Amino acid sequence: MQLQQSSLFESMLGEGFEEIIFFSDPKTGLKSIVAIHDTTLGPALGGTRIWNYRSEMEALKDVMRLARAMTLKAAGAGLNLGGGKAVILGDPENIKNEYLLRSYGRFIETLGGRFITGEDVGTTLEDMQTVAQETGYVSGVRYDPSPFTAYGVYVGIKACLRYLYGDESFEGIHVAVQGVGKVGMELARLLVEDGAKLTVTDIDRRRVKECIEIGKGRVEYVEPSKIYSVECDVFSPSALGGVINDTTIKRLNCRIVAGAANNQLESERHGEVLSGMGILYAPDFIINAGGLITVANEYMHGEIDERMLKREIEKIGDRLDRIFRMSESMLDSSGMPASTAKAAEMFAIERIEKISKMKKIYIP
Repeated sequence: MQLQQSSLFESMLGEGFEEIIFFSDPKTGLKSIVAIHDTTLGPALGGTRIWNYRSEMEALKDVMRLARAMTLKAAGAGLNLGGGKAVILGDPENIKNEYLLRSYGRFIETLGGRFITGEDVGTTLEDMQTVAQETGYVSGVRYDPSPFTAYGVYVGIKACLRYLYGDESFEGIHVAVQGVGKVGMELARLLVEDGAKLTVTDIDRRRVKECIEIGKGRVEYVEPSKIYSVECDVFSPSALGGVINDTTIKRLNCRIVAGAANNQLESERHGEVLSGMGILYAPDFIINAGGLITVANEYMHGEIDERMLKREIEKIGDRLDRIFRMSESMLDSSGMPASTAKAAEMFAIERIEKISKMKKIYIP
């Protein structure tokens, strides 16, 4: 990786990063980057993503972007955790094996608990169980967080409907779901069971077929490139991030954007554009926090009481409602109401700042 030392440190300082660690093990082929953004509230927690990045610089940029989002997600969810993320470079279909995962676990152990990891894109619960053979700083080894992420998004969409329409019923509501992997599939199931009509897309036709079967006549398919233009009440990005960008945002034909994907906005500016278009945006790090809440509870308590966990996840709806109201009272530089994306960021940062002041009290 050709990096100018000054530019990397400038990027870290500018975004408030504490630590970026590069791991390499030539015997297993492991190439990994761990980014620890902020540990004001507690140890950094974030998943491990295995992805075939086009370059090492792209991997570094992605892990930093994801780690910062985890800081906001943990703070916004009321958890005493900081934000971090890890990536392993390579095609998960080709590089993933016991030796690489255990080598990775040994590296995580060297961080002494500053970073706790779990599954993400390209990794599974079984992979985390392998990593856990070498380190205790792993969560998500007993419970798959995907259904809980989906449940949080479902609750969040209801909050959006309640705010916009004054009614959270899904009868007559059309949702376009982009991506029907583990989270998107469970979200689709919950929505259909509650009366919604769905249009779905995914690059994997087998998943689409399964989703249509689950839908029992209430699910239709469109090609991936056409999902943005679907006339619907809710557009739900539930695959990879960066899907709301200069090209796609002009094609949106919805009233609400609310999905499970991380970093849905390519830049902060797109939150303002959505607001100007009259589209209600449910900030991703608030609405998709159900999985994080799950792995945090597993790490802290071991066994999980699912009824209590669901009640905790249902608070996502209340947080969204508060953020929507905040955006109404906040003004941007032009004197217009601030975007919900900006309000959510302020909501999370405010908690971090308040806790940091409290922590100045010395406890022997």
